[in-house]
Amino acid sequence: MVKNIQQQLEKLDAIELNRLSKFSVNIEMDPATAHQHLVLSPDGKEVQDGGENQEVADSPKRFDVFGSVLGLNSLTTGKSYWEVEVNNKAGWDLGVARGSADRKGRLTLSPENGYWVLVHYEEENYAAMTAPPIRLSLEEKPKKVGVFVDYEENLLSFYNVMTQSHIYSFTECSFKDELYPYFSPHMKQDKMNSEALVISTGKHFEKDEK
Repeated sequence: MVKNIQQQLEKLDAIELNRLSKFSVNIEMDPATAHQHLVLSPDGKEVQDGGENQEVADSPKRFDVFGSVLGLNSLTTGKSYWEVEVNNKAGWDLGVARGSADRKGRLTLSPENGYWVLVHYEEENYAAMTAPPIRLSLEEKPKKVGVFVDYEENLLSFYNVMTQSHIYSFTECSFKDELYPYFSPHMKQDKMNSEALVISTGKHFEKDEK
């Protein structure tokens, strides 16, 4: 059943992606949730690994092991879409997390733990963090990733914006409570993977327009 849903989503491609753009949301990152290594831009649109701990106040909301940060904006209804420039980074995480999901310690990113996440790692590898993770084979490395949430339909989809193609969808998600966009730029290694993740701007449409 899930495989059939994935095949249907893959056929939507450019038409679907253009339609989703009207659900664009203006996302900012929440500095109170950011791991100490992360450096956020003043407008909350960019995040990168600073290579060392920053001077930040301790917070129960802050990730303390994973180099991650959540969005400031909660998603609780309707449809939402945003885009993230990932450029030539060797690694990153994108997705959503429940507000109640654990942020302390070595986390297991999975829907059962309140995380729906797409991961890029070791320059060429991609995986959907299901349990167990699903290895993904992409024809082209995304430079910009579109993220779409349909809260009522329990759906989270990822798109390669430049090629206008579907990457992967989490279906039959058990969102339950408020969601927050989830980001990780991964650690930089010397100059490698030092680029920032950059959120594109947009407007918020909670309901589908007829």
